[in-house]
Amino acid sequence: MRTPRVFIAYAPRGVGLRCAVVYLPAGHEVHGWFTGPRDGGVASAYFVLENFYTPLETRYVEIPPADLHSRWTGDEATCHELAELQDAFSREWLCYRSDPEAKADFEAYAEAELAAGEVAIRFKRLNKLSKLQPNWTFYSPDFERGVVKCLAKHWPLEYRSDDLTMEV
Repeated sequence: MRTPRVFIAYAPRGVGLRCAVVYLPAGHEVHGWFTGPRDGGVASAYFVLENFYTPLETRYVEIPPADLHSRWTGDEATCHELAELQDAFSREWLCYRSDPEAKADFEAYAEAELAAGEVAIRFKRLNKLSKLQPNWTFYSPDFERGVVKCLAKHWPLEYRSDDLTMEV
């Protein structure tokens, strides 16, 4: 698998995880997955940013997880790569309150008096985040910040493009 590009925003004294994004450039497009809080729950979806690497207007396409292998693309290899991308990223970075194996992570959050929602960053990974702003962030070295700016205009997450002013 190609090296994914990652962005994570976390509010330690607020809601906890604000958003997590993982993506791969694909020709003129960006293919990826995001998750984060929405209306007291958790939202996640696969996405495509069509024409992102062209002077044309970028088109945002959201693919619900249940529809990943539907007809949104005729390329099953792309669907498989996205599923692997999401799975590997989630295993490495995220934990879910509903997962009994994540109990130690959520206990560590409580001990440290840090926010953790239904989905959280694995506690041991918090040291990877920059803590210079109220929202702690992690950007992989080759992450393109324009991807999050574009996504935040469209996605259903509570994290919006105006939340990026201090971080970008």
